Amino acid sequence: MKPGFCALRLVITSFSGVLLTGCLLKTATVPARHFVLAPIQRDESGPAPKEHASVEIGFVKMPAYLLRDSIAVRNGPNEIEYLENALWAERLDQSFQRALMADLSGSLPETIHFADSERNRQTVKIFIDVLRFDVDTKGRGTLVAQWRIAAPDGARSLTSGYTSLDRTGVSPRGNPAAIARTMSELTAEFSNELTRSLKGSAKAGAILP
Repeated sequence: MKPGFCALRLVITSFSGVLLTGCLLKTATVPARHFVLAPIQRDESGPAPKEHASVEIGFVKMPAYLLRDSIAVRNGPNEIEYLENALWAERLDQSFQRALMADLSGSLPETIHFADSERNRQTVKIFIDVLRFDVDTKGRGTLVAQWRIAAPDGARSLTSGYTSLDRTGVSPRGNPAAIARTMSELTAEFSNELTRSLKGSAKAGAILP
C-alpha cells in the first residue's frame, strides 16, 4: 500500500471519528415553553353589578428578580434558580395583574364593578407591592404583598393590609406548568382577601357615593 494512500486514509478516519464524537456528545435541544397566570374558574357567577362604585388596580410593583423572562424557582432562603426552558409569555407583573382582575371580577359584591372609560368618577384604586412571589423546589408557593385601597383621588387610603400566603402544589421538577398553576391559585387567594376588604369598605359606606 502506498504511503500517500495510508496517510489519506488516516486523515479520513480521524475526521470521521471527530464528527461521530461530536454527534454523540451533542445534547438534544429542548424547545422553550411559555406560561401565563390564569384566573381560577368559579362554579357560580355573581349577580349583575349595580352602578354604585367601581374599582381598578392602580399599579402592581414586583422585585426585579421576578421580572426576568425565565421562571424563578427558590432553592433556599438566599438562592434563586432560573429555568432556561420555562419562560413567562409576558412580564410577571402584567400577568399577575391580568389574572387578579379576572379573579376579582368574579367575586366583587354587586355594588362594585370594574371601572371602564364611561364610569370612572367613583373609582377606588388598589395599589399592590409584591414582596415575594415564587415556588420552591418542593412545590411550596409563597405570595407576600402589601396593598392599599385608596379613594378616587388616590391619596386618601380607605384601608390597607399585609398579606402572606402559602400553598403547597406539585413539585416543579420536570413540570414547570405546576409553578404557573400554584402561582395562579395564590393569586386567586389574594383576590379573595382583597374582596373581603372591598366588601367591608362598601358596607361601611367608604367607597359608595
